[in-house]
Amino acid sequence: MGGCISGATPEERDAKARSSAIDRQLRHDLKDFENTIKILLLGAGESGKSTVVKQMKIIHGDGYSKEELQTFTPVILGNLATSIKVVVAAMEKLGISFSDPRSPENAEAINTFSASLPSFTSLPPGIADAFRQLWEDQGVQECFRRAFEYQLNDSAPYYFHNMDRILSPGYIPDEQDVLRSRVQTTGIIETSFRVGKLTYRVVDVGGQRSERRKWIQCFDDVRAVLFVCALSGYDMTLFEDGKTNRLEESLNLFQAICNNKFFVKTSMILFLNKMDLFKDKLLNSERHLRLYFPSYTGPDRDLQAAGEFIQKEFLERNLNKSKIIYPHFTLATDTSNIKVVFKVVLDTIIRENLEAANLL
Repeated sequence: MGGCISGATPEERDAKARSSAIDRQLRHDLKDFENTIKILLLGAGESGKSTVVKQMKIIHGDGYSKEELQTFTPVILGNLATSIKVVVAAMEKLGISFSDPRSPENAEAINTFSASLPSFTSLPPGIADAFRQLWEDQGVQECFRRAFEYQLNDSAPYYFHNMDRILSPGYIPDEQDVLRSRVQTTGIIETSFRVGKLTYRVVDVGGQRSERRKWIQCFDDVRAVLFVCALSGYDMTLFEDGKTNRLEESLNLFQAICNNKFFVKTSMILFLNKMDLFKDKLLNSERHLRLYFPSYTGPDRDLQAAGEFIQKEFLERNLNKSKIIYPHFTLATDTSNIKVVFKVVLDTIIRENLEAANLL
C-alpha cells in the first residue's frame, strides 16, 4: 500500500501562515489605495498653493492648536520686517526721502532684529516703536502707495494694517495671520485628511524653478492635479530672473502639466487665485491688462472681461480637447470661499474617478 502524508511540517505551516499574513496585508493595502485619493498641488512660485494647504487643514483637519499658532510668531514677524525693508529699499529707486530723521536708525534696528529672528524669543526693547515710527514716516507711506512699481509681498498690506496687534506683548497669531504668512516651500510637503470614507493626500511641491525637478517624484498614482495660478501676477516678473512675466510663466507651466503623458486620464482642476489683489490692481491702478497682454481687447477696469480672458488663455493651452479642465476663481485666504470651492472640487474628483472606473 502506498503511504500518505497526514500533516504539514512545522516549516510548511510557518510558510503558509506568512503567506496568509502577506495576502491579508495586500488586501488591506489595496483597500486603502482604493479609498485614498492623491491630489498633486502644482503651480509657479507665489501662486498661493501653500495657503490652499493651510485651508485644508482648517476646513477638513483639526485646525491649528494654540501651540501650533505660536510657532508662526517668528515667521509673521519676519514677514512684517521683510515687507517694511522692501518698501525702504524701494524708496531709493523711486527717489523718495524719509520725512522723519529717526527713520534711518529705525530701519537699521529692524535690519538687526530680522537677522536675529531664527533665535527669536521675545521682542527686543524699542523694536515695536521702531516699526511704528518707520511705518508712520510720510516717505515710507508714499513708497507703499506706489507698491505696484516694485515687488512687495502680497501679505504686506495685511501685516502693516495689523502691525499694532502683531507687535503687542504676548501676541499669538490667529488663523488669518497664519494663512497670510509666507515661507517658501522647498521639498515635498504632504497633508492628509478624511472626508466621509475617503482619505485625501495632498502633495505640495515648491513652485520655484529650482524646485520643479522634484515634481516628477510625485507623479505616480495621482488621481487629480490642482494647479494654482495668481491672477494678480499679470503685471509682475518672476523673483528668479526679474524678466519673465509671472502669468505667462504660469500659462506655459500649465500647458506642460496639462498635456503631460502622466496626466492623460487625471482630473485637472484650475484655481485662478488672488482675486482680491487682481480686482484691486485692475480697478485702482493704471496697470491695465492690455499693457501686458496685447491680445486682450476688452475694456479697461472690467473685472469680468479680464478674468474670462485669462481663464480662456489657460483653457486653450489644453491640447487634448476631450479632456475637461475645471476652473475656479478663488481667494485662498478666505476660508468660506475655499470651503465652498473645495467641496465642488472633491465632488468633481470623485465623479471623474468613478467614471474612469466605469462605475457611473
